Amino acid sequence: MSRSGDRALAALLLLFLLLPAAARAEIRITLQNSFIEKYKDRATIDAAYTVDKTHPRPNPPAGDGDLHAAGRAPEIGLAAVAEVMHAASQPDAVDAVRQAERSGRPLAVRGVWRLWCENGGDADHVQGQALQPLATANPPHVFEIHPLLRVGEHDLAGSLQPTDGIAYKDAGQAFRAYEQLPSHVSTADGTTTIATRMAGYDYVEFVIRLDEEPTHLLADGVAVKAAIYDDGGDLLVEERRMVAVAGTAPYARVRALHKGDALHVAGIPRIDLALLSWRLANSARVPGVLDWSLPYEMVLVAVFPDAPGGLDLPSPAPAAAAGDADMARPRITVPVEPLAPAVPADPAGAADEDLVATLLKLLGQSLPSGATRGACTLSTVQRSYCAALTGPQCDQLGGAWKAGEGCPPPAPGQRPRALALPLQPMPTSGG
Repeated sequence: MSRSGDRALAALLLLFLLLPAAARAEIRITLQNSFIEKYKDRATIDAAYTVDKTHPRPNPPAGDGDLHAAGRAPEIGLAAVAEVMHAASQPDAVDAVRQAERSGRPLAVRGVWRLWCENGGDADHVQGQALQPLATANPPHVFEIHPLLRVGEHDLAGSLQPTDGIAYKDAGQAFRAYEQLPSHVSTADGTTTIATRMAGYDYVEFVIRLDEEPTHLLADGVAVKAAIYDDGGDLLVEERRMVAVAGTAPYARVRALHKGDALHVAGIPRIDLALLSWRLANSARVPGVLDWSLPYEMVLVAVFPDAPGGLDLPSPAPAAAAGDADMARPRITVPVEPLAPAVPADPAGAADEDLVATLLKLLGQSLPSGATRGACTLSTVQRSYCAALTGPQCDQLGGAWKAGEGCPPPAPGQRPRALALPLQPMPTSGG
């Protein structure tokens, strides 16, 4: 093996030793309590969205096929990214987004609200703080309007369908990661702060089996508790809330089901504000509830035509008592320790962190020149990092991957913490 090959192999081995501690960097999200209560039982948000920066082109289907548009809205109060699903087949919506970027005028949009620490960086995210225009299409953020359902006058509800060519994330890996995400919740002066860790695994393919009748109608959709299985019939999670948006294919299919029925779906995770609200309301009577694992739910963004009725699915569990849904059933979750106090900005272990940066750089340099790269964001104990890697590499490291994107520059006045490695040319659609 060549010396460069030896170095790349050593980098991989060391990364696997160093990065079990990845995702321990704390991300803090401070929300207004009024926002939590307003959106805890809503699937979507309407916003006057100022588009600061868009992708030059949609991601390829092998990534996710989406177009990202970074921006701000008074209804959100956080740095945000709005995403058009199946963007290559939505030219009018893409044109409207780009026209809004050029004009600087707010664009009326509607879409699924999504709070999730996929690209949170290592900064605090405080709702309502003044925001400067965003310089990249994928800045550090914890809020997304994803997927967009309406852009101006363009209806995108039909875009919630399976994406040809997308590599959906493995259900077993994804839900094991979700179930082990820690959180610590605190309150002060009409706000709630969630401290948690970065989480990847977007667009997951799985099977649900309804634990109840789909009768919990929202103002803009339906929510239903369901067990989660992989496509081989193995139970992954005993119960989580599924959300389907009115007017979409997932909504129509879910509403036609009954308790015990199964459905093959794709979904994206988001923080469950209803469960967060329940934990806040019951913190005095349930010891330790504010340090339980991160409350999350799945938004269904596609349904597949096959019927998974042939799977070996056990009988549904008895219904939980009203008001105690979060407590009534045991879950297949791994206990997690509460988060440690926030790490100082420049800890004594920074030299170890610099070693991680060097190893990531070596790993990126070892790739063939034609490899399809993207921005891989991951965290170690002290810092967040970004390197241009392939999707499979990023998945192995537990990072969040965005096809075709470069790493964002450091904020003004901060020393660089990202590895802005150059991206190789993207292959043509015919390649």
